[in-house]
Amino acid sequence: MKTLLRALFFAVLLFAGVRAQAVYTELSLMYNYKKVTFDSRNTSESQGSTVSVSFYLWDRVALEGAYTNSLFVKKESEVATIGSTQTRTVTQKSDIYELNLQYLIVPDRKAVFQPHVKGGVAYINKKQNIQIDGDFPFEVRPDPGMGPSVGLGAKIFLTDSLSLRLSYDVVRTPIDGSTTADDATGRAGISWMF
Repeated sequence: MKTLLRALFFAVLLFAGVRAQAVYTELSLMYNYKKVTFDSRNTSESQGSTVSVSFYLWDRVALEGAYTNSLFVKKESEVATIGSTQTRTVTQKSDIYELNLQYLIVPDRKAVFQPHVKGGVAYINKKQNIQIDGDFPFEVRPDPGMGPSVGLGAKIFLTDSLSLRLSYDVVRTPIDGSTTADDATGRAGISWMF
């Protein structure tokens, strides 16, 4: 975490010093939501919000810093004994800090549709609370860690400075010393250029 924050701080200082060189800056707010229901006692729901700031040094290349906060809740009921069920509720909270290099695919800065790809590094901190029926919940907290992040997306400009932004991003999360998991997220939101 400290390494990522230092890199982000250094990048902000570096790019603040060359602000006159930058073509523009972008502020984005995005959201994702998904609910899946098998029946009234078996559901999963996830949601998250992302804020990002991108500094464009050239028309097509930007350094993006992003923060995502997400929540996932899953409820499962199963037969414990004949005639009774037990419900297990898993609540997972994640904080993800990213530093990415973003590349616009379309060379025309005035294009209404602007697809992009990105890649970089992320710091991930997750925790789960697990509760079975009315018992006290217990917490599972893997060690926070760094992992690669990649994504693709597009901006659809509504005005010269306001756009609708869509993205699909994947962050590789370290679980322990030898295993990882990929967290994939589709997002939609808005961006302002200034």
